[in-house]
Amino acid sequence: VLAFALVWTAGIFLAPCLRSRSSHWAAWVYAAYAPVCHQIPSRSFFLRDCPLAVCGRCLGIYAGFLCGTILYPLVRGFRPPPLPETRIFILATAPIGLDTLMNFIHLYGSPNGLRLATGIIWGLILPFYLIGGLADFLIRAGSRSREPESSRGGIA
Repeated sequence: VLAFALVWTAGIFLAPCLRSRSSHWAAWVYAAYAPVCHQIPSRSFFLRDCPLAVCGRCLGIYAGFLCGTILYPLVRGFRPPPLPETRIFILATAPIGLDTLMNFIHLYGSPNGLRLATGIIWGLILPFYLIGGLADFLIRAGSRSREPESSRGGIA
């Protein structure tokens, strides 16, 4: 998970670096992020006078996810983890949800710094659900593979 988060986040910054050098690879990198972000330049941060591969909110989510993934073993350790309480998810989701809703219904247009901050808050908690759920899945799958065929209802 950490390796994927590192590569994904690095690609966000790689795109404008490649574009600033007129590399044909820039279009490929931007295209990789297009399905997950609108990539509107006015909602993006810039590097080398080129927009990042994702908007400020998505940057916050991915950077927060990367930081949360790094922090995960320090907070949870490597024991089988319980998922965080639902109220924690709701509290972390409220700022990004409210900001998105207010923009969607045109009550205000939030600045990129606020989009980034709400994205970071939400991104930080996601690894605690994803990694916890993935670990639980792998533990259950591993214990199933060690059960005898007869106890799983298979043919003896």
